[in-house]
Amino acid sequence: MIYIPVPLMTDIVRRIGSEGFRNLGPFIAAGPFFKQIVFSREVLIDVDLDEFMFNTRLGREQSIYRSFLLRCVGEGHEIARYIESLRRLTQDGPSVEALEMLEEFAYSSIYAIFAFAVMLLCCGSYDQGMVITQTFFSKVETLEEALNIAGVVESQVRNIGPGGRNVFSGIFHFKEYPICYFAHNYPSTCICQNCFVFNYATTFHEMC
Repeated sequence: MIYIPVPLMTDIVRRIGSEGFRNLGPFIAAGPFFKQIVFSREVLIDVDLDEFMFNTRLGREQSIYRSFLLRCVGEGHEIARYIESLRRLTQDGPSVEALEMLEEFAYSSIYAIFAFAVMLLCCGSYDQGMVITQTFFSKVETLEEALNIAGVVESQVRNIGPGGRNVFSGIFHFKEYPICYFAHNYPSTCICQNCFVFNYATTFHEMC
């Protein structure tokens, strides 16, 4: 039998995992040796978790993939920490740790920037939330693009399973309604930035 050094085998498994986390399943099933390699930091930090990003049901507490996701969270995988921070905030409520976890990924993903802005607002950090909102809008070219991004984040939150326990009750607030809020006519592509984020923050507040 040809002996392959562990570092080389780890790199091979890492490359395979970087094409999709499901590719690692056969290695986990192959036995303790390969399982240890799969769960090494080198592999978990680089595994492709894009499927979690756009199907957040995989990150639910009841999901068979949750233990794998949590291992990735522990090793610092950005997407894993983004998904877990969303779950904690929308199911358990405001948390400095969860907000900091979300912030880690906020400047690597346009979806995370928007999520961070809205979660700050829902957690009562109005001024910081509006600053991040301005950052978000500086990175999109049209309101239609912003709507598409916001729609993805809303879908992520809905699919990860918000508890509907009013976790932001008594915390979420705007200092005042946007001055132009009642002056806008639909369709929604006509609304301004302040009303845009107000509408989504309200939606998340009611959802969670």
